Order: sequence, then C-alpha cells, then structure tokens
Amino acid sequence: MQHMITLLQACWSVTGQMAPYLILGFFISGILSVMISPRWVEKHLGGSRYGSIIKATLLGVPLPLCSCGVIPVAASLRKHGANKGATTSFLISTPQTGVDSMLATYGLLGPFFAWFRPLAALITGIIGGLLVSFIDEDRPVQQSSRQEAPDEKLSFAQKCRAALAYGFITLPGEIARALIVGIIVAGLISTFISSDFISNYVGNYYLTMLLMLAVGIPLYVCSTSSIPIALGFMHMGVSPGAAFVFLISGPATNAAAISVVFKILGRTSAIIYIATVMLGSLAGGFAFDYLNQNFATGLLSSFQPACHVTLSLLETVSAFFMVIILAFSWYKSRYAATCCSSCSSTATAVAPVLVINVDGMSCNNCANAVKEAIMEIEGVTNALVLLAEKRAEIYGDFRNELVLQAVNSLGYTASVPAQS
Repeated sequence: MQHMITLLQACWSVTGQMAPYLILGFFISGILSVMISPRWVEKHLGGSRYGSIIKATLLGVPLPLCSCGVIPVAASLRKHGANKGATTSFLISTPQTGVDSMLATYGLLGPFFAWFRPLAALITGIIGGLLVSFIDEDRPVQQSSRQEAPDEKLSFAQKCRAALAYGFITLPGEIARALIVGIIVAGLISTFISSDFISNYVGNYYLTMLLMLAVGIPLYVCSTSSIPIALGFMHMGVSPGAAFVFLISGPATNAAAISVVFKILGRTSAIIYIATVMLGSLAGGFAFDYLNQNFATGLLSSFQPACHVTLSLLETVSAFFMVIILAFSWYKSRYAATCCSSCSSTATAVAPVLVINVDGMSCNNCANAVKEAIMEIEGVTNALVLLAEKRAEIYGDFRNELVLQAVNSLGYTASVPAQS
C-alpha cells in the first residue's frame, strides 16, 4: 500500500511540474496551427535545393507533430514535389520537439534541456537533409494535380475558436495516452528502482549511451511523453547526456515509422535518415554532458530534476486543469467525434461509392492526410475519414484502384472490406 501511495505521489509530482508549461504550450500550438498548417508548409518548401532543406527544418522544429503524425505530412510533401533532402530534414527535425514539448521540457528538466533540445533537432535535421542531397541525388517527382479548395477567409473569432480547439482538444487528445504512460513509467521507476541501478548493473558510461539509443530507436514515444521517461532514466542513474540521447532518438524514430520511410524515400535515404538520428543523438548526448560538466552557468545552467517534489499552488491548480483537458480531449477524439476534423458534420443522404478500411491511422493528422490524398483523385467529390472506425467513405465517379494507391502511398494499408 505504501508503494502505491508513493507511486501516485510521484505521478502527481511529475504532472504538476509539467502542467503550467504544457498548458501554455497547448495554447501556443493552437495559435501555430492556424498560422502554420501542414498545407502551408507544403506550399513553402519549393525553391532551391539547399534552401528548401533549411526551410523544412526551421518549419518542422516548432510544429507539434509526433513520429506518427509527421509521416503522412512528409509523404504529402514528397508527393507534391519536395526533394528528398527537404523531406528528410522535415522527418528528422519535426518529431523531436514542438512548442508544447519545449515548454514542458523546461518545466520538468530545466532550461539547459529546453534550449539544447530544439538546437539538436535543428542541427540533425539540416545535416540529414544535406547528406541525402549529396549522396542520394533526387529524382524529379511528378507533382500530382491537387484540387485546390478556395481559400477560406476566417474571421478573428473563427481563428480563435480553431486555435483553442486544436490546442486544447485535438493536440491533447493525440498525446494523452502516450503522455499518461510516460508519467506512469517515470513514477514506477522512481518508486521501485534505486538511483544506483545503472552503476550497479551497467556501470560503463558509453554502454549506457548505447543502451538509451537501443531503447529509443524502436520505441514509439512522442516528444512530450518522452520527457517524464527521460526523468525516470535519470533517477536510475544515467547521465543527463544519456537521457538526452533518448529525448532525441525516441521521438525521432520508431519501428513502424522506419518501415514507412523506406517506402517513401527509398533505401539509401532511409539509411541516412536512421544513421543521422543515431549518430546525432549520441553526439548530442556527449556534447550535453561535456557542457553540463564544464560550463554549467548562465544559459547552460541546469538543475537535478526529481520525481518527488512539493508542488506550488500554481502547479497544483495547473495539474488539475491539465488532467481535465487530457480526459476531455481524449474522450472527444475517441468517442464523441465520428470522423476527422476536416469532415463535414452533416451526414450525407447519398450512399458512398466506395468504402475502404484504412489500417495505421492513429491521430487526426493521419485522418486529415488520408482525406487530402483521396480528394486529389480525379472524380472524387467528397470523402469522409472515420478515425475511430479506421474507415473511409468516398463519393463521386473515380477509379477504385487510384484510391487504394493514394492511401497506400502515405504508408497506410488500404483495403476493400470483404462482402458478407
């Protein structure tokens, strides 16, 4: 019973330390969703070979897309003319961090982690993109003919509602489960594993770095949920730099995303992508420990984070508020909504021409990407993508095989249900 109380106290402590900064991050992310949408990013990644790499990295760092949600966006970028270098830069830099995770990192791990993390995302993104551009020379991609919808001029009130809906419903709903799992993992580690675990059972500094890399590469974890897990690793005795290796490699890759990257970019570029993340995370970890040990002043100042601290009134109130946000948004995303946010709320009286199953969708970014890909097909007049049911309903006069091909090109698995 005492262990259970200690576990709950640790989870609440971690939640409270993150909550004020994460709520602010949700708010800023909502504003960015109105100002910088994935479609806007797509439109601005043309231009020079190297200029597009820089822009893809700079635009990717603040966007709150996880290693799952970034895949369909990157596939769409590639489909509409982005070169391999720019696509790789976007794939590497975007999932490592975002405005919400930057602020949450500051609250839980301190300022050094908070500014070093986006810097690492920026550097690894540019390096990965340049290596792909030099080694795997890009082949021209035939740009698909997008059926552009007329620009919708939103009023200020509509923009505010859209920003709040994304920041406090859509985004929290997408990361809620992973974030809760991360907090529980941190609590379990701090409760049941001693602080000298690594020194007793691993011992070697370099081996610890490789261990963090081996854990992070295949694991699916978003940039925000990786923060409490990194805190737990530090409680076990890993160095801050080793925890930083996990903060880079965990969000940047996972086993499912790697297989899709091979399909989108080809073997050579995919290998460069993986190698950049691996070597970049190790280099970042070594650099972090070196700077932390030798120049821990000013902007490089850090403190030893802990799972068990006494929360302030602001942190306690923010923790309650964040729990409400996560619970409500997760409910809305899983049960209340019948389809993705881009679908019409009014049901159509016309039966769909084609109904397909879509395996692999896990968030609204996935659903929106599937809908956009389907809507580009000649003859399609409307498409409803039902995220919870993993299904899409397509209307119009079109070739069925083009629909399956468009969805599969994003890395998902589209199939026609067997007739009963």
